[in-house]
Amino acid sequence: MARRLRAPVPPVVQPHQTQSRTYQALAWAQARRAPDSRRWAGRGSGRARAHRPASSLRPAFRAATPASPGAARSCGSPARPVPAAAIMQSQSQSLTPHVHWAQRHSELYLRVELSDVQSPEITITDNVLHFKAQGHGAKGDNVYEFQLAFLESVMPQLVYKVTQRQLNITVQKKESNWWERLTKQERRPLFLAPDFDRWQDESDAEMELKAKEEEERINKIRIESRVPKDPFRQLKRGYLFMYNLVQFLGFSWIFVNMTVRLFILGKDSFYDTFHTIADMMYFCQTLAFIEILNSLVGIVRSPLIPSLLQVLGRNFVLFIVLGNVEEMQSKAVVFFVFYCWSIIELFRYPFYMLSCIDIEWKLLTWIRYTIWIPLYPLGGLAEAVSLIQAIPIFSETGKFSFTLPYPMSVTIKFSFFLQIYLILLFLGLFINLRHLYKQRRQHLGSKKRKMK
Repeated sequence: MARRLRAPVPPVVQPHQTQSRTYQALAWAQARRAPDSRRWAGRGSGRARAHRPASSLRPAFRAATPASPGAARSCGSPARPVPAAAIMQSQSQSLTPHVHWAQRHSELYLRVELSDVQSPEITITDNVLHFKAQGHGAKGDNVYEFQLAFLESVMPQLVYKVTQRQLNITVQKKESNWWERLTKQERRPLFLAPDFDRWQDESDAEMELKAKEEEERINKIRIESRVPKDPFRQLKRGYLFMYNLVQFLGFSWIFVNMTVRLFILGKDSFYDTFHTIADMMYFCQTLAFIEILNSLVGIVRSPLIPSLLQVLGRNFVLFIVLGNVEEMQSKAVVFFVFYCWSIIELFRYPFYMLSCIDIEWKLLTWIRYTIWIPLYPLGGLAEAVSLIQAIPIFSETGKFSFTLPYPMSVTIKFSFFLQIYLILLFLGLFINLRHLYKQRRQHLGSKKRKMK
């Protein structure tokens, strides 16, 4: 005989648990409606199992009750509520695309799996890559963003290319070496994976680098073989080497002589510098006219204007201002003019001399393109002082002055031309300084690496 089924017993509320009557009625109604399927679970016998205690209804009762801080629960341990901050964080969490990466000794490659990319915002700040773009990814058409803190320093400039299926980013390393991982954190981000299409280990990358260098060397040889060789190339190099060597020896003698006399005689050496050094300075500055000729003929590739301004300016001061007025030859300014000239040429001519035989000494290169920064303005200032001191002397003596023919009959003093030249001196100095600054940037500036 089948046993009668009893109605489920409502959950017991302890005396110390406060609960409103309305809440109890709703919970009791929910418990009555919940089917107790476990009673009818049998092995096909059709017989009902024994009645289960009311505790079996506790899961249904707990599911029907809202998680309220002030509401009491009937039986069992209370369910843990999810923090609101965690819920807000999960809702506001941004979508991240799949990113694949690879590296070479000097570059990093990132491939972002986004199609139909629009308005990409990609920057590098403090070695952290910031990415944000609209595109179609794993979560459909949305805004995707991510950040990557690189393991070592990288260049702030980057290159990216947008295709129909993906976005490729190329980042330059500051130092050419091999990284053990991409990010600072040891644990790899979930959205980051190796790019096996471009992945290479360190030995493979070194072999690729050597092969690339070998290919560049072969291409250079091919290009040089196509260019017709100059039959006088070796003769020109020998001629330029000897010219720079002679000038270097001449200005070295001037510098050493003036330095030794300065230590022995002190300030007294200022006033007889011209009588001691003038002959050698005449020789070196006369020989300097060859530099203008070399630029005109094309033996050297240096621009003509800076060489012309420097050679003509120095020779004007030496031969006209100092060499023709005895009062100027005993001035102390002569020492400073000659000393600045000799120090500059003491490094310029050896640099050109080594360049003729394809030898580069980095220290000498740095000095040659740095020492002009203080010495050229000082030399120009010394020349200007000599002109200022010579103007009243030429005005009193009337040397090189001339009178225009009738009907003008006007006497033009040479001091008037010196005043004009004094203004042009600073203009020529500016042109030379600008030229030297460009050369410094070319030889000592940061080398721009070609991006792939």
